[in-house]
Amino acid sequence: MTATTVAALRATLDEHDRGVFARSGLLAGLILRDADCYGALAQRILGLQCHPMEVEAASADARAVAEADYLRALWQQIVSPAAEHDLLASLILLGFAVGQVLWVPGDDGQLVPQLDPWPSEAVEYDRGTRGWYAITQDRGRIPITPGDGQWVLLTSRSAHRPHWWGAIRPVAEWYLRSSYAANDASRRSEVVGTPIWAAHLPAGARQTPDGKAFVRSIRTMGRNAVIPLPRGREESESYDVRLIEAETDAYLIFDWLQRCGGGKIRLAILGQDLTSQNNKVGTNASSETGESITEQVIEADARAVSDCYTQQLARPLVEYRTGDARLTPRVCIDAEPEADTRAEADAMTQMAAAAQAWRDLGLEVDVEEMARRARVPTIARGQE
Repeated sequence: MTATTVAALRATLDEHDRGVFARSGLLAGLILRDADCYGALAQRILGLQCHPMEVEAASADARAVAEADYLRALWQQIVSPAAEHDLLASLILLGFAVGQVLWVPGDDGQLVPQLDPWPSEAVEYDRGTRGWYAITQDRGRIPITPGDGQWVLLTSRSAHRPHWWGAIRPVAEWYLRSSYAANDASRRSEVVGTPIWAAHLPAGARQTPDGKAFVRSIRTMGRNAVIPLPRGREESESYDVRLIEAETDAYLIFDWLQRCGGGKIRLAILGQDLTSQNNKVGTNASSETGESITEQVIEADARAVSDCYTQQLARPLVEYRTGDARLTPRVCIDAEPEADTRAEADAMTQMAAAAQAWRDLGLEVDVEEMARRARVPTIARGQE
């Protein structure tokens, strides 16, 4: 898909709502031409991928620890950053992501799964059976069973209609409006951006040698040009030039459409637009609030993706290797915000000062309880 129209776009979104993604999957690639969509999507995806991946053993059992170590060592081979990027882009824009699990021989002779993103335009969802299907060339429509060792299905926002939570539904029309506004603004700048020289010649001088030379001097006029303007006794007998420029503020509608469209796109993808509109609202606090909201959205993504990796990739691999799913390690993207150590230190200091103040007033206070509430690490009595 290289272009679309208003009518075609609305028909595409109607198909998407019904679970047919043949055109909406292609539309998701088309709207990446928009700089606001591209930037917001990259910010959310890279914001998730920059967090460390952890693999936690199911228990302290030696076999469980060995499976965790094995999975940790091969994780980049199982899920490459490029494959994960494709899955996250589909998840954010369309509300779902499908991956095919390819089993390839490993260095130890056993098979190792590799996640290969499945084209989103070759996926359908049956609302009646709530089943997902992959469209293939040789086998037609085949069912997708998440976690069976062949397919991975990521649906983080809804169990019944995850595709309704794809950002493409509120973003697509604004992408088209912004695109049309940019084209219209370019055409308008071509029309009104170049002013017109109005040449005034004496009556009957148009076909005279002097009149023709005067017109030629205007047509070939460049920078720092000088035009001879003979003056007569009357205005009708004089030569003159006047620059005609468009005097209108109609161009503001194009700026408004593009700014509004960019804001709507960022709001749908990042959950906020405060970081981009800080020059309008005027304080750094708004940017910090916007960053906090986006971090919460990314943290929710991390939890959903972590659960998908654990149940649909790690579990089939462990069952293949050991036959015991209880040894499945937990795959976790650590996207939780770091603790504010300065705030914790201030809380500890203030709590200690409060305890001392109450003691100075002659009251016995439970210092250990106050230390616990201030998150002060303590050593038990009698312990070195």
